[in-house]
This record gives sequence, structure tokens and C-alpha cells, in this order.
Amino acid sequence: MNSLGSLDWEKLVEYASEQARTEPGFERIEALFDPANWASSPSSAQMLQAETQEAIGLLDREALWGPLTDLASPTELLESLAKGAVLAPAQLGHLRRWLAAIDAWVSTSKDSIPGELFRKAITAMSFLIDPREPLKTLDRILSADGTELSENASTKYAAIHQEIRELKRQISSQMERIVQKYTASGALQDAVSDVHDGRYVIPVKVNEQTEVDGIIFGTSATRQTVFIEPAEISPMNNRLRTKQNELAQEAWEILDRVSRTLRPFSERIEGAVDIIAAWDATSAKARLSRVYDGKTLLVGDGPQFILRNSANPLLWWSLPADQISRNDLDWGEPVRTLLLTGPNTGGKTVLLKMLGLAGICARTGFAFPGDEDQLVPFFDAFFVDVGDSQSIETHLSSFSGHIERFKNILNRVTSQSLVLLDELNSATDPTEGAALGRAFLETVMARGALIVGTTHDPQLKALALDDERILNASMAFDEKSKSPSYRLIFGVPGRSRALETAERLGMPAEVLDLARSYLTSEHNKFESMLARLERDANELESARKEANRLRDDAERLKREWTERTEKNVSELLERTRGKLRHILDAAQDDVRAKVKKLEESRSRKEVDQTRGTLNDAYTDAAERIESALREEAPDIAATLAAVKPERSAVKEFRAGETVRVPKFKNLAQVLEVNGQKVRIQMGALQMNVTLDDIEKANDLETKAAGATQPRAGAKRTNLIDRPNAPDERIDLRGKRFDEAMSELEAYLDVAFRSGARGIVTIVHGVGTGAIREGTRTLLKRLPYIKEYRDGGAGGGGAGATIVEFEQS
Repeated sequence: MNSLGSLDWEKLVEYASEQARTEPGFERIEALFDPANWASSPSSAQMLQAETQEAIGLLDREALWGPLTDLASPTELLESLAKGAVLAPAQLGHLRRWLAAIDAWVSTSKDSIPGELFRKAITAMSFLIDPREPLKTLDRILSADGTELSENASTKYAAIHQEIRELKRQISSQMERIVQKYTASGALQDAVSDVHDGRYVIPVKVNEQTEVDGIIFGTSATRQTVFIEPAEISPMNNRLRTKQNELAQEAWEILDRVSRTLRPFSERIEGAVDIIAAWDATSAKARLSRVYDGKTLLVGDGPQFILRNSANPLLWWSLPADQISRNDLDWGEPVRTLLLTGPNTGGKTVLLKMLGLAGICARTGFAFPGDEDQLVPFFDAFFVDVGDSQSIETHLSSFSGHIERFKNILNRVTSQSLVLLDELNSATDPTEGAALGRAFLETVMARGALIVGTTHDPQLKALALDDERILNASMAFDEKSKSPSYRLIFGVPGRSRALETAERLGMPAEVLDLARSYLTSEHNKFESMLARLERDANELESARKEANRLRDDAERLKREWTERTEKNVSELLERTRGKLRHILDAAQDDVRAKVKKLEESRSRKEVDQTRGTLNDAYTDAAERIESALREEAPDIAATLAAVKPERSAVKEFRAGETVRVPKFKNLAQVLEVNGQKVRIQMGALQMNVTLDDIEKANDLETKAAGATQPRAGAKRTNLIDRPNAPDERIDLRGKRFDEAMSELEAYLDVAFRSGARGIVTIVHGVGTGAIREGTRTLLKRLPYIKEYRDGGAGGGGAGATIVEFEQS
């Protein structure tokens, strides 16, 4: 049975096909009319949804989609090419557009693509074909618009074009003289020349044709004019025709050569076109989702529906977005039947179709209106009984039509089917119809299918009271306006309100009063009970809305409070930042002055003294920063103090102890401890540091330091007194530039301060010369370097540098 027409699925497909950029993409969307082209399993359906999700995130990348605009299918061209055909320029131009689109896709940086599935598609395409070579071939021979051959398609082609232009120039010049000559004699009908069948002629009056020496090539419709090729032009016309024939022959040879060059690419181009067409169709679904703010669906293998803030997507083409009523639906096991009740024209059928479209969209990769994380079951088939099936041609009454559909459903329904029934129990006796409807529902539910039905029958409305598999839901009615609100309420059957609807639609009052007099007391009691249920449901809904409003207000107040707090904190931080910036600027000025003094120092003693004051400057700046924090942001300062480890509690240092100084990558001896400040001696250098700047040395380091560390005021000893002195050479070969320079500076500093070496050798190799030049630049900057020179013969030559230190 054709259920899709009843659900208006064709309309949604047509709207989506309009969003496709290419003809193959359009055809793929149109193919979704046929359920055979839908996903065949929950996993494949979820894959389609994932592709649409990725496409939504790529829609703004015009570099991908722009080249696809209005691309017709290349299938026939590629088939002809594969069979040996020679393609015309316009056909080659069409292939060039496809190759340019393929090139735009394979050239896209894969790292810039957020979606894994799209990255895989581009990767597959790049393995399939490199479009650059065929593109270069076509660019060389085609004009810019791709409709004809470029004059420079070949050297011979260009030369023939030039010869033809020259011939035409000569012919035009000669024809001007001929026209002037015969115009003066009165022989011409008009003082112009013309071209007939590629040959230049002049329009001569019939009675003057004997005055012109030449060949007649035609007459006018009035027979008053003959077109004559002057005799002096004939040889030039003949040469022009010959050159034009040569041009056509050369054009064919160029096209034949290029067609043979492209022939091996035909299958690969077709494969790439298939990938682009698939993603063009997916992007069309994604663009459609922007119309109704659609979200991708989760496709479940169970019977649960979860649609939040959702509506029938086709409403966006008939109503303004702010007038569309949205509903929340959440139902699953043990429910197998959802019975929709409520007033006529209240939106039941629209909602029923919405659920059917949601199931189809889940299988076809279409997004759906609503919030994130919507869940729709995977349905293998959709059975819809919507509308009147009566037919004069097939002798079907309305009831007969319903029965035919029921039989078809019972013959084909499975546990994964969705059955949609509009106006269950209509067109027959109410009592017998209700019995038949109940039997049909129970039979279909027993087979495991899901059913959504609309009804006005009170007997069917009452089924949910005894069967947990059946859930009532009603479309709400606005008592004030006496009109439907299109809002769905679960758990409560709704009144049909036929008389209220008739009144709203203009039925005369006397007819309505007479109708009310015919209603039975049982009906009135049932309607009264439903009215109470509706009131309770409406009150509950109002309470829910009020709770949501209060929640939103609380969220708003929280957001406002957070924004005000963040503003106050930002202002506080800005003030603190200003003070800190001032402190740091002053500290930097102090350090720059000391560094300048360091650069101007010439003796080792001056170097050591200046370096010793640098750390004092850093320590002073840190203390001023902490003071500013305590003043401007006491809470922050207290937090930092709470999380800052008590170094003195963890580490206790004493005078004479050997410690490690990580930032100088060296060992030192503690001279004095004063709270958080420590005076240390590192080689011949004394300086002040903080407890954070030093670490405990291990036994091996302490033992080594005892042999190498000079006492305060000690003079430099000779090498034999320093068994742990640095090596007399350092090898920088094979190291990165930054690593080599850092290691070299540290080595030179230690070698100089140890006093164990007066001369050292730096092995840097020749290579690119970068490390050698960097070494020389560093040596020029260090104040304790006396001189340096190449290694010379036997000393490494240009691959080494010998350095001599200043002596203090």
C-alpha cells in the first residue's frame, strides 16, 4: 500500500531536492521517494544521521559547496569517453568543472575538517584520483568559459588563427575599396559587404549585375538583389576557406588527443562524482534542517519515541515559525498504542503524520524539528490509513476502503512496523465499529508493532483504563477562545467538542440547541467526566509551566548575579593587574640596568658582583607583587598562601650545606639562611636566592661538590686540584640550534666560574654553519671571553672553535 503520499513525504523530499547543488545530488534526494533507497538497519540509519550532523557543521564552507553549483550529471559524457568518443569543447568544459570541484575537495586540509566521516570521504577521493593533471590538460586547451577551444590550444592552432585573422583583414580592406567603387557607380543596393556561406559578397541590384565581375552566390527574398563575390576577392576567399578547414582539422586532432588522455580517468572521475553527489545530497538535507532548526535523530532498535519541543516539519512552509505549536512526546514500553483524542480540527492528524515523518526521517538521514537527543525507533515499514478510500471505479465504500487497508496491514505488519490510523472506527455502526477497532488494535499489538491512532469513539478512549499497552493523549482546547490550542496532553482522553467546533465554524444556534437536546444522559456524564479530567490536566500543565517559569527566573537571576560578580572581579583584577604591571615594569628597568652593567663589565669579579644583584632584584619584585596582592585582593592572596607549600617546613637548609640550583643547573654551598632568603656561593659567585630556588642535593652530588666547590675567597687552583672540573671540550654536533646554544652557554659559564680551565674547545662541525655562527655570536656577547679562534690544523679546523677565558 502506498502510505507515503498520505504522510506528505513527497513534499519534504521535494523541498530537500531544491537544496541540492548538483544534478546527481538532486537525483539522490529524489530517489528517497522509494523506500528501497532508505537505510536497511538501525546502524546504517544512524550513519546517515551522523553524516547529516557533520554536513550541518560544514554548510558555511563555501569553498566546498560553491564549485558544485548547477553541475549537471557527467555520467553520459564519461560513458561516451570510456567507449572511445571524441568529446566536444563544451563537453570537456563540463568535465573541467567537475574536476575543479574534485580538486577543491581533495585540496581541503583534512586537519581543518571536524567530521570524521567527511574526512574519510575526502581521503578516499584523494586516493581515487589526483585531478591536477587532467585539469592542467584541459586548462591548456579550453577557453576561460569552457565552451570552445582556446586559440593557444596548440602552436599550429594558434598559427592558423593568426593566418585567418590576417586574411580576413586583407579581405575586409579590399572589400571596402570594392564597395566604394560600385557605390559610386550606383550598382549596389546597400553600401556594405556581407558574408554568405563563409564567403565575402556585395549586394548588387538585379539590373546592375552585369556591371560586376564575379560569381553570384544568392539572391534576396524580394529578388531585387543578387549577392556577388567579386572576382578579385575569390582567390582570397578560397585561401580563407582552406585555412578554416585546416583549423577544423587541427581542432579535431586536439580534441581527439585530449579525449584519449582523459579516457583512463573516466572511471575514477565517476567514482569521485559519486562521493560528491552523496555528500551534496547530505548537505541538501542539512540545509533543509536550517529552515525548521532541525536536529539529527538517534535511531533506536526499541519502541521508544522521544521528541522534545517538536512539530511537523511541513508546518514551516505554511505558518510563521512563531505561530507553530510544539509538543513533547516521550513514550515506550509497555505502551504499544497511542490514542490521540480531542476536538475536531485540533491537530490530531497533523501530529499523527508528524510521527510517521519522524520515523521516515530517521531512516533517510533527515534532521527533525526539536531539541537535541531525540530518539526515534527504526521502523521497517509504515502503514497509514488516512483519509477516505471510497472509489466509484473500484466500487469501494468508505468502510470497504478501511477494511482493505486493515487486511493489507494484517498481511504485512511485523514487530518493527509503525501503523498510523486516522479516525479509527468511522464510516460504520459505532458499537460494531468500536468492537472491530479494538480487535484490530489487539491483533496488531500482539504482533509487536507500534500504533498511533486518532479517534472520537468513547469506547476506544476507555480502552486505556484496562490495558497498559494503550496510552491516551489529547489535544488541548482553550476554553476562553473556544478553539484548539494544538498542545498535546498525555494520559487524558479529550472531548471531541463537535458542537463547539460547529459553533465556531458558524453553525446556526437553533441547530446546535436542537442537537444538544438529543444528547443522552450517559453521553453527558461521560463528557462531564472528561471535562473534569481536562481541567485537572490543564491545571497540572499550568503548574508545570509556572514551575518552568520559576526555574527560568532562577536561572536568569543566577546568570545576572554571575555576570555582576564577574564584572566586579574583573574590575578588581584590572586594578591589581595595573599595580602588578607597574611593579614588573620597575623590576624590568632594574634588571635592564644591571644587564647593561653586566655587558659593560670586563673582569670576572665585576661579572660575579653584577650577577649576584640580579637575583636580589627578582626577589624584591616578587615581594612587592605579594604585597600588592595582599592589599588589593586579600582573598586571592590568602588562597595562594593556603595552597603554597611551606618550603621551610618541608626543607630546612643550614650553612655549609650543598644544594642544587635548578635554574642555573648547578650546585652551590649555603652561606647563610635568613627566613625565606638564602645566601649561596656557586663557584666564585655569591648571590641571594629564595627557598623556592634551591633543592636538597643527594649524597653523590654533595660528595662531588666537596671536591669542586671553592671556599669563599679562594683563588683559582690548577687542574690537578679539580678532579670533577668540566671537560676541556664540548661537542654540539647533531643538536638542534636552540638546544646547542643553551647547553653551550651553561658549559662556558660553569667552565669559567670553576677556574679549572683557561682554554676550552667547542666542536660544532661545519654543516650549514648555523651552530658555528651562533657560537661566535654568543662568544662576542659574553664579557669573560678573552679571545677565540678556529681549531686550525689538528684542532678541528673550521669545525671547532678554541676559546680563552679572561683571568681575574
